[in-house]
Amino acid sequence: MSKKSKKSKTSKFAFALSIGGFVLFTGLLIYLAYYFQNRTADNLANIQKVKTFFGFERQVGEPFGIAAKDGEIYVSDGKNGKILKIKDADNFEVLTDQLDTPSAIAFDSNDHLIIADTGSHTIKKLILETGEIEIIAGKENRFGYADGLAKDATFNAPIGIAIGENGEIFVADTYNDRIRLIENGFVSTLAGSTKGFADGEAFKAKFDTPAGIALTKDGKLLVTDAGNFRIRVVEPDGKTGTLAGGDQQNSFDSTLSDAKFVRPMDVAIDESGLIYVADGNSIRVIGRRFLPFVETISNTERGFSDGLPWEGKFNRPSGLAIDENGDLFVADSENQVVRVFTNSGEIG
Repeated sequence: MSKKSKKSKTSKFAFALSIGGFVLFTGLLIYLAYYFQNRTADNLANIQKVKTFFGFERQVGEPFGIAAKDGEIYVSDGKNGKILKIKDADNFEVLTDQLDTPSAIAFDSNDHLIIADTGSHTIKKLILETGEIEIIAGKENRFGYADGLAKDATFNAPIGIAIGENGEIFVADTYNDRIRLIENGFVSTLAGSTKGFADGEAFKAKFDTPAGIALTKDGKLLVTDAGNFRIRVVEPDGKTGTLAGGDQQNSFDSTLSDAKFVRPMDVAIDESGLIYVADGNSIRVIGRRFLPFVETISNTERGFSDGLPWEGKFNRPSGLAIDENGDLFVADSENQVVRVFTNSGEIG
């Protein structure tokens, strides 16, 4: 056999090996993608339907902030200045009606309800046992921007709040376009400067109407940067980056860098790490797939309808909360109801 034919056979064998290796590698990737997709999507895959949970008789004017605790749902009514505690469709209680356009709500470690009282430019605490309301930070009915002692600090229509493990309160100071921190009686700016868009170090970062805010398990903040159509990430030192979204305003499912948002208003993270976003008139999710991906789990048309998840229509959803069972509750603001993506048939 000539050297030329030997070389030819060797080349063909090497080529066959490379093709076989490529096929095996591709098959492994597909298997891993399928395996991890099913693992990470267990909770979402079990969602059976979208249902209306509360508000059949217009008991709430504008549901906005929402929180879940011990089998009950708490909702802020921005239109009527109320906080409602809801057991089910027929059993609810008005805890207070002394607020001014309350937005996000969250429980602290003492089971007090912390409230972004947007209209009064303050952060307040509602003591459930007594119904007493205290100002934690800000000056009643005085907007501005000032750090310092909590009683002297000023905010400008804050919307979003999140509570840290040590009791610190993170605030999306919406119309100051900054992320603020309340800790040990003082208010400081964690990230943000003038209105605009910029990633980077704490005071070089820029936001445009930050609204919702949530803490990850590793202490980072996710922020719905509504005016920039993005989901931002703020590190504990204030350094800011972009998780998903871009310059164009649209509802487009894709990878994190290519996905587009309409106007993200709130964000919630479940126990498995799935990230839910209230965006425009729809509900989006990040983390369901093997590769990072943004996808829509509701209908994108404005309206009102229950049914299978992709049939559910919303009208400016503004708040999200996940209960102990993994059900996703939505403050459906313009429809004046509370909705739920449920993985059981027993709610509502």
